[in-house]
Amino acid sequence: MKKTEYNFDEERTILIGMLVDDIVLGRISEQYKKKLFKNSFSNTIADWCVKYYQKYEKAPGKNIQSIFETWAVDARDKPRITLIGNFLESLSSEYKKLKRESNSDFIIDTAAQYFNRVSLESLSENIQACVDNGRPEKAIEKIKNFGQIELGVGKCIEVFRDWDAIKSAFRYNHEPLIKYHHGLGKFFGDRLERDGFIVYMGPEKRGKTFWLLDSAFRAVLQKRKVAFFEVGDLSEHQIMRRFMVRVSKNPEKYGKILYPVKITKEEKKKPRILHTTKVYSKKLDEYMAWKACKKIKNNLRLSVHYNDTLSVDGISNILKSWYRDSGWIPDIIVIDYADILNMDMYGADERERTNKTWQQLRRMSQEYHCLVLTATQSNSAAYSAETIGQENFSTDKRKHAHVTGMIGLNQTPKEKEQGLMRLNWIELREGNYSPRQCCYVATCFPLANMAVKSIF
Repeated sequence: MKKTEYNFDEERTILIGMLVDDIVLGRISEQYKKKLFKNSFSNTIADWCVKYYQKYEKAPGKNIQSIFETWAVDARDKPRITLIGNFLESLSSEYKKLKRESNSDFIIDTAAQYFNRVSLESLSENIQACVDNGRPEKAIEKIKNFGQIELGVGKCIEVFRDWDAIKSAFRYNHEPLIKYHHGLGKFFGDRLERDGFIVYMGPEKRGKTFWLLDSAFRAVLQKRKVAFFEVGDLSEHQIMRRFMVRVSKNPEKYGKILYPVKITKEEKKKPRILHTTKVYSKKLDEYMAWKACKKIKNNLRLSVHYNDTLSVDGISNILKSWYRDSGWIPDIIVIDYADILNMDMYGADERERTNKTWQQLRRMSQEYHCLVLTATQSNSAAYSAETIGQENFSTDKRKHAHVTGMIGLNQTPKEKEQGLMRLNWIELREGNYSPRQCCYVATCFPLANMAVKSIF
């Protein structure tokens, strides 16, 4: 089947969700009524999806092709046949991929806003027509009978009677968006999930940016869409070079590096890292980097800004523009790092500015139904602390209240010499944890790889 180009917009996003996502279609089916979309061909597809769900309790997926072909035989509206055919062609052979990448809650929230906007526009036209025809009583009746479409956030749920809400709660994908192996896999578990707000905390030069980069890169390898905002800690050239080192597995400079091959921990003894020596005869250049980039799926978007110029609202505006232009919705938002965001709009008091910014970051994880990853500086006492704790916050302790998880980056001078780092949960919502229990990680800064080996 020849693939036809189709412009991304809200209708496309919602229709794809209805075609491939059981949760999206189930929630929309509850409130569905005719002509919720602006375009007639979109309404036709939506009708098919809802009827299919009412019969089979799942999204039609690729079965929509046979539904279309059966309908097209008797349909007389040739332009609509062409539009629907072109739309389905644009999804050719991608139904499994689209289902895997579907951000269910974001699509449901988008659908609620879109359907209500379309309904209000239609109501406005009908009211004006009644007024123009000298029938104000009819206009008032239409206003009284108008019903808001309630989907997603803010929707009233009958807890013990809403079958779709119960089903959605159990079918919702709690699979982590980023998976690590070995000890870090156990340490993180499923905490790097949608709606999460995870923060790395440590003193200056502890590797916070490297950890954010490592998480972003692993997410891309695992076919997640990542928005990376460099908000002043590094320049564009600096962060790009770090990404190129990571993707090419080649250090910036030629020579020898120590690369971890094993991490061991005997009872009552501290872990020990075994290294091998790797020799690189060439320093990294743009041609080596470009060759490596061609092997990676293009799921990473980088936006670089000067220190103290980008706010949380600014990040949200950029994300909205990406969505409007191409339908691109991130699974993960990485911000390097929260403490240097612009907070001027929140007043002069530093603590209140910080608290409001962190509230907005938490809101972003909920609004986009994605994982927000960032970092924060610890206080001066963390320099001498063997393991960072709750008391090592900087500026405002309410940071702890907003996160779903805060991770301490711990390293003594001796551990730094051997490339060993310890991660601990300082805060963790919905999980048993001990702030003193650490995951031991063998790092390799020259290759921008923060998790070569790990034990927990």
